[in-house]
Amino acid sequence: MKNEVEKSRRKLLLAGAMAPLVMGMPGRALAQAGGGYYKDKVIIINVAGGASGGHTRYARLLQPYLQKHSGAREVRIVNMPGGGGLKAANHIWRVKPGSPEIFFGNVSTLILAPLAGSAGAQAFDPVKFHYLGRVTSEPRVLCVGGKSAIKSIQDVQKLKRPFVFPSQGTDEDFYTMAVLGDALGFKVKAVTGYEGNADTSLAVIKGDGDGHITGWSESLGPIRSGDKNPILMVTSQPSPDYPNIPIAANIVPASKRATVQAMATILETHRSYIGPPNMDPQAVAAFRAVVTAALSDPELLAESKKTERLVAPMDGVTQQKRVTELAKTSASLAPILIAAVKDIQ
Repeated sequence: MKNEVEKSRRKLLLAGAMAPLVMGMPGRALAQAGGGYYKDKVIIINVAGGASGGHTRYARLLQPYLQKHSGAREVRIVNMPGGGGLKAANHIWRVKPGSPEIFFGNVSTLILAPLAGSAGAQAFDPVKFHYLGRVTSEPRVLCVGGKSAIKSIQDVQKLKRPFVFPSQGTDEDFYTMAVLGDALGFKVKAVTGYEGNADTSLAVIKGDGDGHITGWSESLGPIRSGDKNPILMVTSQPSPDYPNIPIAANIVPASKRATVQAMATILETHRSYIGPPNMDPQAVAAFRAVVTAALSDPELLAESKKTERLVAPMDGVTQQKRVTELAKTSASLAPILIAAVKDIQ
C-alpha cells in the first residue's frame, strides 16, 4: 500500500513539474486554429517587396504567431519585389491547386492596377483572389525631404515644374500620387525603377526626388529624426500624434472630394494575406482562422505596440465583401489612373 501511495505521489510531482513545460510549448502542442488543417505543414508567404520593406517587417512580426496558431512545421518568408507588388500577385494567381503559397501585400494595388489598365495586372481579376485577413491599416503620408524648400502641400501647388516622385512601380502610392495631382492641380513626374520604400525614401532624403508616399509607420523614424517632413495624409482619420498634418479629402475642391475619399477607402484595405483563386475552401477557412487567432494573441499585441507596428485586423470574410464592393464602385478613378500609367510608358 505504501509503495502504491509513493508511486501516485511521484506521478503527481512529475505532472506538476511538466505543466509549465506543456504550457510553454509552441502552438502545435496546443489546440490549433483552423482545426489543425496546417499542422506540420509548410506555409510559404510571398511578400510583395524587398527584405527591408514595410511588408517584410510586418510579415516577420506575424511569422512566429502564424506558426504558433497553425501548428505548421514552418512558415517561410520569400521576398518577391517587382512591379509595386504585381510580380507577387501574378505569381499567386498562377500557382497550382494545393500549393502552400500565400501572398502578403497591399490589397489596394490589386484593385487599382486593373482600373489603370496596367500591363502587369491584365492576367488577374482582383475579386477572385481569396482575402484571408487584413493585418493593419495605417494612413498613407506624403513626405518631402527634411532639407527641402517644400514645406507644405501649398508649396507643391505653387511649383513651376512637375513634382518629382521616386516610385517603385505602379503600386498604390504611384496611383495615390496621380489622384492627388489631379485633385490639387499640380503635375507629377514619376521616376520609376526604385526597389522598395527604402530606396524611394533615400532618394527623397538626398534630394534626388521631391517626395514620396508611404505607410505612416515606415516614415515615422525619419520624421522624428528630421530627415523627412510630412505634408499631407490620405486617410479617413487624422493622426492623434500629428494633428496639424492636413487630410487630403479636407483640402481638395468639393468637386474632387469624392474621388480622393474613394482612394482613401481603397488604401485602408492595406497589408493583408491573400490566397490564389483556386485555393481549397477548407484551406481558406483554416488560414482565416489562423490569422484571426494570431492577431488576437496578447504577445503579438504587446510586441506590435513595442515596435510601433500596430495592427488593425479585418477578418477575411468581411474583407472579401469589401473588395468586391470597392472593385465595383471605384470606376470613377480609372481615367486618372490610366493617364498616369501612360505618362510613364
